[in-house]
Parts: sequence; C-alpha cells; structure tokens
Amino acid sequence: MLTSVFTLLMLPTMFSESNRWSADVRHTMVSAAWARLAQTWEPDPGSLGYTATLSGSWTVYALWPLVAVGLAVVVVRQRDV
Repeated sequence: MLTSVFTLLMLPTMFSESNRWSADVRHTMVSAAWARLAQTWEPDPGSLGYTATLSGSWTVYALWPLVAVGLAVVVVRQRDV
C-alpha cells in the first residue's frame, strides 16, 4: 500500500519537465497524464518544458491497469493458495 501511494503521489513530484529524460519519466505517471488531459488549452510551443501529448496521456491510462492486472496474475500464480 505504501509503495503504491509513493509511486502514484510522491514520485511524480521528483521529476520536472525541463530535461527530456525527466519529462519522459514524469509523463508515464498517472497524475501527469491526468493534468494533461484536464488541460483545456494547448501548451505553448515556445515553452522551455517538454509537454505530454494527448495520445501519450491516454496510453498511460490504458497501460497502468493492464500492468496492474498482469502483476496480479503473476503474483497469484506464484502463491501457494
């Protein structure tokens, strides 16, 4: 539980959009994807940061549940129940 809270809430704040690698990591987080999808204006092309794309944000929302289900299946098969 603590790991998931840290991953979803605290980890995205450690990455900025000023460096390309840091922006790429940040854009894979759910909170950054939500912020981009909730944004009602287009990002400024002349800004210094790297902004997420709409299709990339939707991809993040599609992949996080798939990864969670995949991990759950692997863990359940590994356990002696």
